Amino acid sequence: MSEQKTHRTVMRRPVSSASPYDAQAALEGQLARLRASSGATRVSVWVHEETTEMLVPFRHAVCPGAEDLPRHPALITPALLSDSPFLAAVVRTGQPISGRADGRRATDKQLAEVGIRSAHGEPLLVGGEVIGILTVEPAAAASPHLLRQATPKLAVAVKDAWERRSQQRRLDQAGVLLGLIESAAQAESMDHLLGSACRQLAELGEVERACIFLLEDGRLVPSMAAYADGRRDLATWQQFRNAPVALQLAETVLRTGDPMTADRESGLVSGWWVDSFHIASALAVPLGRSPHLAGVLTLDSTHVRPFSEDVRRLAAAAGAHLGGVIEQARTSQARAESLSTARVVRQMLVDGAGATGVSEAAEVVARAVQRLAGTQRSAAYLVDADDRVGEVRHVDWPDAHKEVVQAQLIGRPGSDVALWRLSSEQKTPVFVEDTATSDLLDPRLCEALDLASYISVPLMSGDRLLGLVVTGAVGTGRTWSPSVRDAVRQVTLEGSLVVENAELRAAEQRRLAQLATEAHADPLTGLANRRRFIEEVEATVYGAGDRDCALLMIDLDRFKEINDSFGHSVGDDLLCLVGPRLQQALRPGDLLARMGGDEFAVLLPDADAERAREVGEALGTALRDAFVLDGMPLHVDASIGIGCARTTAATARCCWPAQTRPCTPPSGASRGTRCGRPTGPPPPATAWRPWSSCARRSTARSWTTTTSPSSTCARAASSASRRSSAGTTRPAGCSTPTSSCRSPSRPGSCAGSPCACWRGRCATCRRGAPTATTSPSR
Repeated sequence: MSEQKTHRTVMRRPVSSASPYDAQAALEGQLARLRASSGATRVSVWVHEETTEMLVPFRHAVCPGAEDLPRHPALITPALLSDSPFLAAVVRTGQPISGRADGRRATDKQLAEVGIRSAHGEPLLVGGEVIGILTVEPAAAASPHLLRQATPKLAVAVKDAWERRSQQRRLDQAGVLLGLIESAAQAESMDHLLGSACRQLAELGEVERACIFLLEDGRLVPSMAAYADGRRDLATWQQFRNAPVALQLAETVLRTGDPMTADRESGLVSGWWVDSFHIASALAVPLGRSPHLAGVLTLDSTHVRPFSEDVRRLAAAAGAHLGGVIEQARTSQARAESLSTARVVRQMLVDGAGATGVSEAAEVVARAVQRLAGTQRSAAYLVDADDRVGEVRHVDWPDAHKEVVQAQLIGRPGSDVALWRLSSEQKTPVFVEDTATSDLLDPRLCEALDLASYISVPLMSGDRLLGLVVTGAVGTGRTWSPSVRDAVRQVTLEGSLVVENAELRAAEQRRLAQLATEAHADPLTGLANRRRFIEEVEATVYGAGDRDCALLMIDLDRFKEINDSFGHSVGDDLLCLVGPRLQQALRPGDLLARMGGDEFAVLLPDADAERAREVGEALGTALRDAFVLDGMPLHVDASIGIGCARTTAATARCCWPAQTRPCTPPSGASRGTRCGRPTGPPPPATAWRPWSSCARRSTARSWTTTTSPSSTCARAASSASRRSSAGTTRPAGCSTPTSSCRSPSRPGSCAGSPCACWRGRCATCRRGAPTATTSPSR
């Protein structure tokens, strides 16, 4: 009676208006009462899906103590009618059937296969249609009278509970699909989005695992896999990502655009996939809508089983929605990666704008590629004119690995390396994901450098391959995604511009340096020219601080005779030899310049009168030895004038007076280098003029001897006559013209006797008496 009261209480529940769990609880209560009334060990309900010709285990009730007994997988997974003779006989005939494991019928053999000694199958009919099957174990517990009373109510309860279950599953599926759409904007990455989707779909699809294969560069790539229970196996994941063969089921769905199922006995799921992942049955649906598919979604089980209509509907809807989510995520990711690439390229162009030469530009490109690829280090390998590796620019390399590169690559011909030959032919980036399976680089070198994966970028200047930039992953290998590949290709194009511009800047700097050298160097001797000398003198005299300085004006004697006797080419060769000879007498920091013709000048910064005289004597000594030209010795002397000055920051004055006074050589002076001392009082301060003013008025042959109030000696020469339009001021003792003067119409304009400071020359025609060869200066 208590059992009957309980039954009545349960039946009074408003099943249809309650939550989905009420209908299922009512069904489970009826099964429990039926099992107890019949004394059966187990009673189970299977739902028949007419559209898929499949039977799905729904609910069961077992006797106390048998709940934990193991069950055959075929009793807890959906089954096709064609694979279950016992259940199929009940559905097709609509009549009850009993079977024994020791029988000879097909139904009996199936019971033996699943470990059931005997069982009874009762059809559950609603409106004359078989909606399910009630099984009772053992068959002897199936009382016909009890089943006739219980099965009509049980069939209604099963239909109600199944419909409630289907509604709830559709709500759950809709929630999952909405969650996929919403999570696309919140996902941290594409992998995070796909991983969450696979886990949820595997759980709702009642399978062990869900996998996603994305279409990349025209081929399906294993991209994500997740288990329903959320567990993660790194080794299995790496094996899945590096699958050596394609899954034929996924390839077929991608080609046809239609969902498909297959088991391990078919050719669509076999071989490596079955051996590695123990796939027994799989369902595959396209991602997106044809013809714009993003990939394939698969649900697989380790047991051979069919997939119910709910699971197929879920997978198809998830595939359609997930395809759009993936495209949206890819668009967002592509936009973000494009911005990231643009920032890297912009920084590369900014850094490259300051690079001069291929080496600096190569390092800029190497840093840019490393940032894009997200690798630990990179290097630029450059070849010389003989196509040998001549220079390596390392970025974030340890010293030990630098030594390996130095020992194994420097000086090696680029053509000896397969990677170099391939880059020379293709002139495009090379992507290697596993150095162990690639022969482009020596495996021993990769092992020594701990290089697992790498990207090689050619350094191009026009059609010339100048070198390679190699950036790599250390330790663990990397898979180069399409976005990384596209970004690296873009940097390769922009990097060639950086290299070419750096080459042009280097050439421009060389040209500017050459022009600067030509502007401040004498083209014949290579010494400083007149312009450079004037600039240095002005910088020294008018610079900050109190400084002493000295000027030495050097005029070669009898140089014209050498030109007239041997030709100007010999004279030029002689001038080229004089410069190095004079330079030997100078210290670092002293400036030797050729002013023009046979005139030279020396600037001695921070020099007093004593050092100026020492340098003058050293210069004369340096010229005493003969110069040998074509085996012929030539002797040349020089007249040297010295001017000294002291400048201050407040009153900087040039050591070049406005009016020059004649100088007389030291007593006892003879042929060779002569120094003159100024006569008379020093000129007043108003007589001084800036160097630039005097230099503009002088000519290449009219240098003025310079003195200053602190001068101890000066050049024994006077050019005032050549700058004066009123004639020439003669030194004392010069009264009548010489017989060699070519300007007799200008009496008094030529010295009457060979004077020490005039060398016996006429100031107008500059022709001197032949006896004036030992005079110290002009």
